[in-house]
Amino acid sequence: EAHNNHNTNHNHNHNKESATKEVMRQELAQIATLISVTALLIASLTSASLSFTISASGLAMGWTDTWDDILNGGSPRWKVTDLSAKEIALNYIKEYAKTSIDGSGAKDATEDPKLRIFCPLAGDDMFVHYAWSKGHTVSSVDLVPAAVAAMRQQFGGEEEWTEEELPKDIVKWTHKSGRATLYQGDAFTPLAALDGTIDAVYDKDSFGALDPPMRVDFCKRVSEYVKPGGIVYTEVKFKDADSPSRNSGPPYHVEEKDLMEADKFGSMFEYVASLGELYPLPIPGMKQTGHILRRLAK
Repeated sequence: EAHNNHNTNHNHNHNKESATKEVMRQELAQIATLISVTALLIASLTSASLSFTISASGLAMGWTDTWDDILNGGSPRWKVTDLSAKEIALNYIKEYAKTSIDGSGAKDATEDPKLRIFCPLAGDDMFVHYAWSKGHTVSSVDLVPAAVAAMRQQFGGEEEWTEEELPKDIVKWTHKSGRATLYQGDAFTPLAALDGTIDAVYDKDSFGALDPPMRVDFCKRVSEYVKPGGIVYTEVKFKDADSPSRNSGPPYHVEEKDLMEADKFGSMFEYVASLGELYPLPIPGMKQTGHILRRLAK
């Protein structure tokens, strides 16, 4: 009888242990499934965030590292510091911006008009200060604080600037002259103060640096800011047909047809002129080319 009781207890304990193991196995399986689902979710979110990197905080960190390297003497990457390139840009902008802003095609009576010029994704591009020094009113936007700080230094000391925090994590820096405004933040965030106020846009490689799906919102923002009859001066990369990077980027190969796709600039702008090669690049198989677009009447 004692032996039978022992066997009964042993079987009971064995069954209990088996049941416990089965519960643990099921729980581990559930945990494994949860981990798999979480991993897929993270991958999905990461993929989604990469398609909107201009507004993602991760990009801000990435660009911050890039700018830290540039400002500390690293590779200049895309930067062009030859002032003659900025003179070329401003001369073209003045030439094509003389057309009346009402879209009639009439010539502006002013021989050398003072313009309101917007520079998207500007970094610390010296064009902004150069155009300001020639009497124009300039505004720019960039995501990276270090780049915007470097831009301010071109105008003089920090005492010359007034800082204002705006909604949606935008910081507005206003120069004491009243003719320079630097926005620090997401370039896709609407800046209502610029709506319908811009005579000309200076875009050096911004369009061509963006993945094609991201250009839709970029062009939408630009079209909101430019007056009817106002212009976009854009610099892009033209790659030789046999270039290994012809179909990859950034920077991407850009032609008229890319700029004028219906969901890009095509619905709100007319194509005015190809400027050809603007200045030589130290990169074989690649040219810096320019285009002029004009804003249609709303």
